[in-house]
Amino acid sequence: MHISLKQIITGYKQGNTVSELLLTILIAGVVFVIGMGTFIADTNKTQTVSRLQKMYSTISQVFLYSSVKNGPPVNWDFPDKLSDKASTSFFEEYLRPSFSILRDCKNSTKEQCNYVFKDLTGTEKSLNSTWTRFFLSDGAFIALQTMSNDKYKVVYFYVDVNGKKRLNVVGRDIFLFEYWIQNEEHPEYVGKLLPYGHQYSRDDLISDNNENNCNSKKNGNYCGALIMNDSWQIINGYPWAHARYVVK
Repeated sequence: MHISLKQIITGYKQGNTVSELLLTILIAGVVFVIGMGTFIADTNKTQTVSRLQKMYSTISQVFLYSSVKNGPPVNWDFPDKLSDKASTSFFEEYLRPSFSILRDCKNSTKEQCNYVFKDLTGTEKSLNSTWTRFFLSDGAFIALQTMSNDKYKVVYFYVDVNGKKRLNVVGRDIFLFEYWIQNEEHPEYVGKLLPYGHQYSRDDLISDNNENNCNSKKNGNYCGALIMNDSWQIINGYPWAHARYVVK
């Protein structure tokens, strides 16, 4: 049976005014919008974590495959200084063959290979030419840099899980990892891909005590560590809503 809007309003007016009906509709609309916003945010969080897990697995497997071919990473020819070509040479020799690369930028900072982003404070950042950068076939972006001294050898990775698409913000779609090839002070880290800040507790990671913390007042470099600490989830205490800056 078809019921017209006029009949609904007429029936409603028997006990309520039209203004009350409109108020009810308005409230229902607001609740719907809030619910949709929460749903979209939860979906974005889930997608981000899923992509981050994929990147973590991809990089870990690349080191595993290279170890089969080239022997243990501790025996690899590791750069002894930071330079424009050091990271690129290391990458070309040991890691590149196992990545599915769409665009290899090497250490170029020009045109499409220039990468600009923001941290959680809204401060604009860019990667200099000591970072070797490339785009994977799935669109993700990776930049790596080798660092060493007499006691340690480490490869740092910035990963943007959705490439140059929005938002390009640390803690939202950009995360920092480290792979230890040598570490005399912490040999338990050697041979592992770890999120930057992995050594800290959850309370430490979200506090105001470190400039790298996953905190809206800090740069967010430890956000990957917080996600892994929370069993690969983005939960309460994570500055998700604050990481809204967009690099145009």
